[in-house]
Amino acid sequence: HRHVWQTQLRSVAADWSLFDYFVRMRMIYSAFYAPDDVWLGNHIGALEALNAGVTTMVDHCHILNSTDHADAALKGLIDAGGRGVFCYGLFGNPRGHDPLVAEIAPDWLAADIRRLRAGPGFSGQNRILFGMAPAEAEATPLPHLLGELQLARELGAHSISLHVAMGGYDQGHRVVQQLADAGALGPDLLFVHGAALTTAEQAAIAEAGAGLSVTPETEMQMGMGHPLAFIAQAAGIRTGLGIDIVSNYAGDMFRQMRLMLQAERARRNAALEARGGAPRQITPTAREVLRMATLGGAEALHLEDRIGSIAPGKRADLILVRTDTINMCPTLDAVAAIVLNAAPSDIDMVMVDGRVLKRDGALTGADWPDLARRLQASAMRITAAADRVDRGPIEAMAAPLFANLT
Repeated sequence: HRHVWQTQLRSVAADWSLFDYFVRMRMIYSAFYAPDDVWLGNHIGALEALNAGVTTMVDHCHILNSTDHADAALKGLIDAGGRGVFCYGLFGNPRGHDPLVAEIAPDWLAADIRRLRAGPGFSGQNRILFGMAPAEAEATPLPHLLGELQLARELGAHSISLHVAMGGYDQGHRVVQQLADAGALGPDLLFVHGAALTTAEQAAIAEAGAGLSVTPETEMQMGMGHPLAFIAQAAGIRTGLGIDIVSNYAGDMFRQMRLMLQAERARRNAALEARGGAPRQITPTAREVLRMATLGGAEALHLEDRIGSIAPGKRADLILVRTDTINMCPTLDAVAAIVLNAAPSDIDMVMVDGRVLKRDGALTGADWPDLARRLQASAMRITAAADRVDRGPIEAMAAPLFANLT
């Protein structure tokens, strides 16, 4: 799970809360993206993932301000050559360059998603599956959300990506429970974050065969609660890890594995300490989190028959990691080294569907100096325009959605 379009806004969200993110990223920065900016963000973001050895990702794409924006977003992924699920975001984004003007109407979005779905972008040769990201579930009336789920299923969405149960920001909506009560849960749902899921909701997700993508860095920074990955996995949920906002975090899975592993160890150790004890054995293990970041993610997407591990009959999605670099040598335990020592610079080769996209430590077919120049120019233009916006009225408009802020 990641929002790939934000690539040219790296580090702007370093000290943001979820409220800051909603106001500044979703209501201001997004208004100044032209279609070319979307292509750049998605294309270079997809290349960043490949460079880091991430061969499949879910793009939860909510920058689709026009048909041209939608086409550019999908094309950016296709042109990079990786595998993924493009989840078309049914979000009411600001039109034009004024975040307070009328939002894009749901009927326009419904028509455009049908248009894009019927086009050539989701042919098997592109390795991109069709998905949908409904409007923010915790701010959407249930009948509207159910209508969007019905549309996604009518169009044959492989995955339906929903942000839910975001810790202290959750206002008791219990979206998952509402969907369960409505009989709307299913294996095509991919819930994201989920730190505030109740045990009953976790059981319902597991029973439905739905997936959960946990993004440790976002959950910990933005006050969403303890990352739920290992708790959810123990409840029987198909669980993987995600990156979330590349406007803040690097696009590699190494850091997310480390954060998730050590956060869960800290949680378990704290429980022992509270009883006056200390751990005799450290859990979970590096092997467990590596599985979660690979086969676990494939299982969350119901793609484990194709990807996530090396086995006869699966796709040739492979990476080679060097063991002679300064941070990897000597490699005494390959699993531990990948989880705790490796970096994108250690990845020597990346292959997707048998096609080599990174060789000898460098991406193939990418003119990085030209892309970097264009990305820098795009970032400067977008941030300069956004900096001129008065955030006060937008913050006042958004405040009722964040009643739990302190």
